[in-house]
Amino acid sequence: MACRQRAASRPCVDLRARPCMEETEMALPNDALAAILGRLPPCTLAACRCVCKAWRAVVDARGLLLPHVLPHAVRGIFLNFIGHPRPSAFFARPSPGRAGTISGNLGFLPGFGRNFNSILDHCNGLLLYGGASELYVVNPATRRWERLPPRTDASNYLAYLVYDPAVSPHYEVFLIPRVPEKPRLVYPRDTPPTPCRLSQVFSSLGDIRGAEDREEVEEERSEELAGSSSAQAAEEVLCPTRLTPSLSRWEGELEDSYRLMEWPPSPCTLHVFSSTTRRWEQKSFVREGKAVGTVEDVRLDSYHQMYLGPRRRYSVHWRGALYVHCRGAFVMRLSLTNAKYQVIETPISIGVQESKYGRYYLGTSEKGVYFATIHDHYQLRVWILNELRGEIKWILMHDIDLETSALWAALHLNNRQRNDGPWILDEYNNDNDDLNDVVPKPYFQWDSDDDNVLDYEDRDKYEHAYIYLLGFHPYKEVIFFMASFTGIAYHLNSSKLQYLGKLYPKDYDHSYIKGVHESFPYTPCMIIGELPGSRQETRPEDRRHDA
Repeated sequence: MACRQRAASRPCVDLRARPCMEETEMALPNDALAAILGRLPPCTLAACRCVCKAWRAVVDARGLLLPHVLPHAVRGIFLNFIGHPRPSAFFARPSPGRAGTISGNLGFLPGFGRNFNSILDHCNGLLLYGGASELYVVNPATRRWERLPPRTDASNYLAYLVYDPAVSPHYEVFLIPRVPEKPRLVYPRDTPPTPCRLSQVFSSLGDIRGAEDREEVEEERSEELAGSSSAQAAEEVLCPTRLTPSLSRWEGELEDSYRLMEWPPSPCTLHVFSSTTRRWEQKSFVREGKAVGTVEDVRLDSYHQMYLGPRRRYSVHWRGALYVHCRGAFVMRLSLTNAKYQVIETPISIGVQESKYGRYYLGTSEKGVYFATIHDHYQLRVWILNELRGEIKWILMHDIDLETSALWAALHLNNRQRNDGPWILDEYNNDNDDLNDVVPKPYFQWDSDDDNVLDYEDRDKYEHAYIYLLGFHPYKEVIFFMASFTGIAYHLNSSKLQYLGKLYPKDYDHSYIKGVHESFPYTPCMIIGELPGSRQETRPEDRRHDA
């Protein structure tokens, strides 16, 4: 009782209750205050930011927290493997223990490693994870996540993430519409075609006209049918398809209402989820400049990058704009400040047939937006997007023959000497996995320019290697790639090559097709509070969706 009385008599110390420094006569100049606050540990500095508006303004204006919450270093690379039962893995330097480290283990997500979901995008420390039916925004550093409200039409879009913690703690997810495919009807070999109702055809096309227009068209078709004496003509009017046997199936082409539609359209209305409002909203962007062409033109560019490679093309966020590499050999630059967009042809576009190059990567590095390709097996080309003085064009910065580099020495270390590199492939997708099986090594966020450097003299000729572009280092002119499941970092300016380690997953031998679909260099973000947490309550719409 006495202890309680003594405790009650003591004044409660609360920094937030103290008068703001700007309200006292002892206020310090901003430079002096910034010098003092800059010497504090990250947690204390974050607490001081909440004391008053003046302190928060100094911390934010001087960017005092940014070195702590946005370390300018690559922690590792997230990878989606082709045909692997647990598709997503993390390639990085191993950490010596769990406490105080950043792990690529996403086992805290619902159903992680037990479904076909994978990592879809990365932006400044946040990941976009999921599939057509569900999307999650995840911060691996803080182990916080949020499930986005589901959409029934999600398969018609590609989702991309925008997040800049230096500007705002909130993020946005943009749904970019897919190019409408040519509608087709496919029948089994022994199933004769049957007349179809026109309303169903328009429903399957997702026609942009209203219900009244569809009824009007159906009425016109019925009148045509009534005036026709040919049974064959009647069949063509009732079902606007021309059916021809092809191998083991009947194939028919429907009337293509999108064929001559301008692409991308203007205005282009996108569905956007904002963590501020926590709901999907529509935003319209008006095009500046010309379109790529028609939908028919854009379809010439194959959706996939050859036989192996990314299932979806990449996006980057740079200085208030979202750059999305789209089907049709162009980059869509969405300005997030004035709701306008521009179409920028890629540097390898020939008409719109970009797919034959096969391997390309859109990313950001030290000087801005970069575009890389590998063609003729080992020829690496890197362009940078120049946007100075109102002129937008790609400038070729590097044209490198990887066959004359130390590439073969790295392959020799991995495939013949079986040397372990400083990085390992962390395939632990669930919190119950035994992390103690990993041999601890010294942990460094990868910023060494002299780590495992290989020389041309060490070259040992090796058989053909298929090279995957894994991405750019966001703060150095370094590009990551994988050759024969060997992780390699290539310094573009010095031609220095570094062997990172083995990239072959466990339990992969049963898969006929092996390789990497998508890859995302990961830079951690330590800001806490932008996501609700790892135990977020299920929304009513989520329960309906799960049912």
